[in-house]
Parts: sequence; C-alpha cells; structure tokens
Amino acid sequence: MPRYAPRVSALADRLAERTLELVNIPSESRQEAQIREHLLGLVPRELSAVYAHDDAFFFLPERRLGVPLVVLAGHYDTVPAQANIPGRVELGAVHGLGASDMKGGVAVALELVRDLASEPAGRYDIGLLLFGREELPPEHNPLPALFAVSSAIHDAALAILLEPTDGKVHAGCLGHLSARISFRGVSGHSARPWQAENAIERAIDGLGPILEHQPRDAVVGGLTFKEVMSVTRFAAGIADNVIPDLAVATVSFRYAPDRTPASARSYLEELAGDRAEIEVTGDSPPGKVVLANPLVEALVRASAHGVEPKQAWTNVADFTTRGVDAINFGPGHTDRAHRRDELVEVTALVHAYETLRRLLTEIGEDGV
Repeated sequence: MPRYAPRVSALADRLAERTLELVNIPSESRQEAQIREHLLGLVPRELSAVYAHDDAFFFLPERRLGVPLVVLAGHYDTVPAQANIPGRVELGAVHGLGASDMKGGVAVALELVRDLASEPAGRYDIGLLLFGREELPPEHNPLPALFAVSSAIHDAALAILLEPTDGKVHAGCLGHLSARISFRGVSGHSARPWQAENAIERAIDGLGPILEHQPRDAVVGGLTFKEVMSVTRFAAGIADNVIPDLAVATVSFRYAPDRTPASARSYLEELAGDRAEIEVTGDSPPGKVVLANPLVEALVRASAHGVEPKQAWTNVADFTTRGVDAINFGPGHTDRAHRRDELVEVTALVHAYETLRRLLTEIGEDGV
C-alpha cells in the first residue's frame, strides 16, 4: 500500500492501514453487509456479543464485580460516495469516503480493544458497540432497539462515541427537528392571476420569519451551542402557465439542549404562522452536556485537545436521554466530514488511540 512520509511509528502505520482497509469497503447506509461481516471478524474473541442485530452489535468482556464499564462506540456506514473510493494514504493522511466520519474512529476503537484484550485486565471493563444506519433519518436508528432489550448497555459508566471531534471532547449535542411546511392557494391560469391564489407568494410571506431567523447562542453546562434554522428544500409549481396551489418547504431546526422536543416544535409553529401546515418528518432530541463525570474529566487530563459543544446531532443523545453518560471524542476532522476530499490525518489517529489508552490504562477516576 502507499506510505505516507515520514514513517512515524508502527502504531501510526497500523492505524492508517486499518482505516484505509475500512474506507475501501463500500458501506453506504443500507448497503452495509460487507463491512459488517468484516468488522465482526476483527472483534477479539475475548469479547462476547451480548446483543446482535443486522444493524447493531454490542460486545462485552466477562464482567467483573464492581468494575466500571466504558463503552467505545462507532457507526460503520457512510454517506454516498463522491468519487472518493477507493481511498489512499498520502502525505500523512488517509483519504477517502468515511475516513473522517467515521472509519478512522472505528479503526481506533477496534485496534484499542484488540490490544487491550491481549493484556492483563485493567481498571475498566471495555465494551465495543458497532452499528450502522447512522447517516439515515431517525426512524432508521438501530440504537433505541438495543436500549429496549439490553440491560448491559444501561450499566455503562461512560460511552465514548468516536465521532469526528478533532481530538477534542465534544459534550452534548444539538437536537434536530425536520419538518415539511406547506402553503396552500388556488390554482389558475397565469394570464389571469387575479382569479387564483398563488401558493408561492404565500410561502414567501410565511417563510419570512424562518429565513430571517438569527442563530441563538445557548449556554448549557458552560458551553455555548449555536441554535440555527434553515430552509433546505423548496418545491412548487405545476406548469409554466399555471399559478400553483401548493408550495412546500423543508426546514431543518438544530435546537439547543436547553429546549425540549415539544418546545422546539412550538417555536417552529410560532414562526411559521397559522396559515402554514406543518408535518414533522423527524425529531432527534438533543444530548445532555456531561462534564462532571470523573471519567470525562480524566479523558481531558489524558490529553484530549480541550472541550467544546457538539454543534450537530450524534448518538450521544441516545445514551443521555436514557440516563447513560456519553460524550463524543474521535480522531476525525469536523471540517472534512461528508466532503469529496474527506481525510483523516494519521497523527490524529495516533492521538485518539493514545489518549483513550491512557484513560483506560493509566488514569483512574481519581486522577491517578
């Protein structure tokens, strides 16, 4: 395989090779069978599957009484390719589809649990959660089913989602409400518009408060989340000579953790006004900011690059809404996720591996 230069270490090569190996297995959401089987073959035999489904697998070692459980979690699916597969290793980075979001994070988690499984048991039990369909709307999320039937996942002292965070701890996450907003009129001949009621004109008027919505800074747990609302789709029109009677906009509302899903919906309804018809198409609640957990504090001491709010939705919310502490921490680069030129730097892979290893083997909850 191509080598990046300079060769920094055997660990760097190993992490780069594993990441590239995963990048080169096509795994667009809903087309995940090949990578799923490949990953299952890499899980160390010292871990047992306590939950196995087509879209989620949860592995645990033999649990020890009184020993805290830390879960490393990552999704193995990707967005559609943009002529960026197969990947390559070049100039100190792994390039290719999913390298940043989040094949690099999965590679780090895999190599770490494989290494720790062959060593004497440490101060924590280490679980591994691998799942797909993360890049799809919330109704495809496989984790609620896991939480519904597995008691073991509820035992985690901390879950670490290896999402792209640039090597920082990203606490909490935004909620994501998506909705179709419809404006109705009366169709008619475009030569006699006074005999019709143009739905597009109603939409332009009704969408004004949404288009003019300004980002709101919300301080939660000492972190500043930026709440934003965007129109992401617009559909209207019947023919070039017909006044349309329907215009539909899709709105994406990324709301801060200080709102509940109900209050987020109420706020959107208030902005849209009485003449709009609102159909909620998806609503993923925000994740709780978890910073007081001693394990999170230890992770920061283990050389994470600081703490920031998660300016997106992640599966951290699946954990925190069910009372399980969770944070985001991974090697991927937030500004490279989902891009045609997606990549992850090999030094970032090494930093994530070494930071997590230090947390799990050297630094206890008491800081020692």
